[in-house]
Amino acid sequence: MKKSISTLIISFLFSIPLLAQTNTNQLLNSFIKNNLKTSEIVPSVSVAIVSAEEILYQETFGYANWEKQQAATNQSVYYIASCTKAFNGLLAHILAEEGIIDLNAPILDYKPFKDFKRKEVFQNITILDLLSHQSGIDNPYLSFRLAYTGEYTEAEVLQLIEEETQKNEAGKAFEYTNFGYYLLDYLLKAELGKSWKELLDEKLFQPLGMENSTAYASKVPAEKLARPHSGVFRGKVSVSPLQKKDALMHAAGGLMTNIEDASKFLQFYLGKGKGVYPEDLVENSYQQQVDAKHEYVRVFDGNGYASGWRIGEFEKERIVYHFGGYTGYFAHYSFIPKKNIGMAIFTNTDMGMTAANLVSKYAYNLYLGNKKELKKAEKILNKKVPKALAQERKAQLDHEQKMAERTWNLSLPEAQYEGIFTSEKYGSVEILYEEGQFVVMAGNLRTIATPFPTENTMRVELVPGSGTIIGFNLKEGKVVSLFHQRETFMKIK
Repeated sequence: MKKSISTLIISFLFSIPLLAQTNTNQLLNSFIKNNLKTSEIVPSVSVAIVSAEEILYQETFGYANWEKQQAATNQSVYYIASCTKAFNGLLAHILAEEGIIDLNAPILDYKPFKDFKRKEVFQNITILDLLSHQSGIDNPYLSFRLAYTGEYTEAEVLQLIEEETQKNEAGKAFEYTNFGYYLLDYLLKAELGKSWKELLDEKLFQPLGMENSTAYASKVPAEKLARPHSGVFRGKVSVSPLQKKDALMHAAGGLMTNIEDASKFLQFYLGKGKGVYPEDLVENSYQQQVDAKHEYVRVFDGNGYASGWRIGEFEKERIVYHFGGYTGYFAHYSFIPKKNIGMAIFTNTDMGMTAANLVSKYAYNLYLGNKKELKKAEKILNKKVPKALAQERKAQLDHEQKMAERTWNLSLPEAQYEGIFTSEKYGSVEILYEEGQFVVMAGNLRTIATPFPTENTMRVELVPGSGTIIGFNLKEGKVVSLFHQRETFMKIK
């Protein structure tokens, strides 16, 4: 049977938005592919763009494992680092809605803080202060153990929180750290007998069908993991030696997910709870609590902080966003409520921030119809990115040459520097001398030390890309301790 003229016209009219969407997606595909080609050293990029009603774009390019040429897909799982804060900020609002906690109550009303003998440091601080980085307190020891070494017990962490927490000089002013979210975790465990990991799964992942999101690195199948990569020379990009383990998945940065689940999370926000939770609960979770400039990011004009979300502007529109970075990973979540559009971008490299920023700026302008801005992004990609990469490579070569020119300045035989050294605050450091090299280990961290000009010192990169100095204290011709990060570690073996 032949279709009527009216039927053909209606069919044609309905196909126009689909064709426009297809063309838009093709433009973004081309930009991302050019981004990977130009940057040269970004193994993969995974991108989702959504509205409350539909997935506008969802694609993954490149390699989950560069060395093995294992392709990344939409099912590939990435570590999202500090974007975890947005999830735990929302969790706190959910628990408050259920009457389990009071965001405006002092933390001294809750365990473990009300049982501390040293209460004065924790006075006049609310849970909301923890979520918005304006508690006015911090602790210099926890991140090294919770985020990097994984060497701690619950009792040790609680002791460090009570005994080593310090008041900031600026008082209760905004200062971005992980510390508030560490405290939230221990409050929840003490009061509810459940960690944030269990609560997120129960309150969010299961209701939203986020089956590929987890706070346990051990639960991610090896074939699904987008491996973290490091390196600025194309032929030398490799899987990072620093891999996330369960003990390193903390409340300020401890989630793994894929772009499909990221789409569900953003649609939950744009859909104002999607009927799972009340609209006002969701909206309150990203209401600005404090002024907070975010100056180093050139994509958005960041000017505030909510409960795990940064608040800013993009092309004069209010945008809610957060970034997350860790050795070998960069993650981006953002959404513009009034425009009903949100975006997630994941990369598996140290150098992922530039690539993600360019993709986000191009994509938002593309989907919002700001076509005049597209050429600017293309110009940055084609001219500024190669120059920046060349500068990064030159800096790396200069650094390597400088390291190669150094010689050891140790006053004792190498074997005398071996041993296990401990600190109550930082944990332990072990040093071995093997095959002419000093191997330095601290929990999950392992590195090869290099010479440093000062006598009886060595340079280490326990965290890849971050060089620090270890110095040794000698007494009667023997090494008795070392100092690192302004802390003394006594030799016990």
